[in-house]
Amino acid sequence: MTLQAWQQEILTSVETHPLHRMMGVEKIESGNGLATIAFTVGEMSVNARGAFHGGVAYTICDMACYSALLGVLVEGENAATHDIHVSLIRAAMRGDRIVTTGKVIKRGRSVGFMEAEMHCNDELIARATVTKSILRSRS
Repeated sequence: MTLQAWQQEILTSVETHPLHRMMGVEKIESGNGLATIAFTVGEMSVNARGAFHGGVAYTICDMACYSALLGVLVEGENAATHDIHVSLIRAAMRGDRIVTTGKVIKRGRSVGFMEAEMHCNDELIARATVTKSILRSRS
């Protein structure tokens, strides 16, 4: 999974974003239309009952899909989410290790279609479909 320097720079900014770090994201692996994000459910990513927060699941699925799409964009392109559906299937709890995978299903000229899955202890806990608009810089 090799990224161009400009793609790696964007990926690093996603990894180090304060919100993503707060949610527990450690490292994102990305390339060739695939991405993986592994993290441990911590204090800042649970709801009031101590279960993994659905809003965090939504955000990380979106990150995984963006990271997967990044690997098939060309310099001067970026992407923004315009549709996302996340189904929460099972609960995870504080301390659980979650692995999220994102993959590009189809990359068109102006739209990309992705899917993401979250697994905890080898069990599917969430699934997402994401559609992103592909944006081109005007310069």
